[in-house]
Amino acid sequence: MATPPSDTTPGAMRRFYEDVAERTLDKKTSRGIEYRNRTILARLGAPGRLLEIGPGEGWLVGAALRSGHRVVAADLSRRWLARLPDRADSTLLRAQGDAARLPFADATFDRVVAAEVLEHLPDPAATIREARRVLKVGGRFVASVPYRETLRRLRCPHCGDEFEPNGHLHSFDETKLAGLFAEAGFEPGYRLIAPTRFSREIWRMANWPPLLPALHALDRATIRSQRVSDTWMLLEGTRVD
Repeated sequence: MATPPSDTTPGAMRRFYEDVAERTLDKKTSRGIEYRNRTILARLGAPGRLLEIGPGEGWLVGAALRSGHRVVAADLSRRWLARLPDRADSTLLRAQGDAARLPFADATFDRVVAAEVLEHLPDPAATIREARRVLKVGGRFVASVPYRETLRRLRCPHCGDEFEPNGHLHSFDETKLAGLFAEAGFEPGYRLIAPTRFSREIWRMANWPPLLPALHALDRATIRSQRVSDTWMLLEGTRVD
C-alpha cells in the first residue's frame, strides 16, 4: 500500500488515493464493509437522487442503483470512479472533485452519503457543510466513521515523514461527530454504534436484510466486550431549512 502523504493538499491526497485504487481487501474486511453498507442502504428510504462521496469499491452504489436510486458518485480519484459499475442509462453519473468543494448546485440531492470518508479528509467540517448545501430541504446526510479509533503514527524509513497507515487524519466519537453535524445546521437523527466482529460473521452465514435490526441490537448489547478497533459509528442528519 502506498504511504499516505504528510502533505494533505488536494493534489497530494489525490495522488495517494489514485495509488491505492487497485487495493484488494481481505475477506473479513469485505464482510464488515458489506454489513456496514447494507445498514446504510436501509437508512436511505424511498428511491431518490443520491450523492455518495467517496464510493470506494462501489458496493453501495450498485445496491442503491438496484433499489431504484439515481446515483451520483463523487471522488477525488479518477481510478476509484472507474471501478464503479457501468450503466447503459443515466442513473449513475461520476464526478471527480474535492469533497470540501462539491461541484453541484444547492439543493440538488435527496440523500448524501459519506461512508468511511470523513476520517480521511483534512477538513471534515467543510465536507459536512457541503453535504448540507447540496441537500434539498428535508434531505438526509448519512455518514459512517470508525468509532474512537486510536490513530497510529509510523515513520517512513526512506523519507523520515510520519504517516497513519490507513490514511486517517481524525478520530471520532459520538460527541465530536454530532458537534460537527450541529455546527453545519443539521437536525440530528438516527445514530448507531456498531462493533462488527460478531455481526459480520453472522451476516456471512445469513445474508438476509430483515436480520439487520437483530444484528444492531446485538451490536448494542456487546459493544463493551469487543475491541474498539472493530467498531464503527453511523450518524444521520436532516436539513430542515
